[in-house]
Amino acid sequence: MNTLEIQRGNPLSANMTFSYSDGTPINITDMTILFALKKPNDKLDDDSAALITQDVVTHSNASGGMTTLILTAEQTLVAVGDYKYDLRLYKDGAVQGNTLTYPASVVNIVTKRTP
Repeated sequence: MNTLEIQRGNPLSANMTFSYSDGTPINITDMTILFALKKPNDKLDDDSAALITQDVVTHSNASGGMTTLILTAEQTLVAVGDYKYDLRLYKDGAVQGNTLTYPASVVNIVTKRTP
């Protein structure tokens, strides 16, 4: 996955696809995707210091490994800066595979004009 860019104070809808290293989609049917946005130096494994957490349970194409992370404008009111985000696949009370960590950035909205 690429760097996740979040516009501060705007809602976010980010499509995500999960696949094995050979490109085969991971079937995420009945899985919960745990999302956490964290400061780069946050090493806690319980997400207690996470700035944003969101559980994704409805997927756009579960058998194809596709889902959409949706955050509200209120959730994205985080200080502008560079962060990381973790994704964890969870099913039947157990973690499925390793936690995945990627870069994220929160940026200011460029146009704030209203009619």
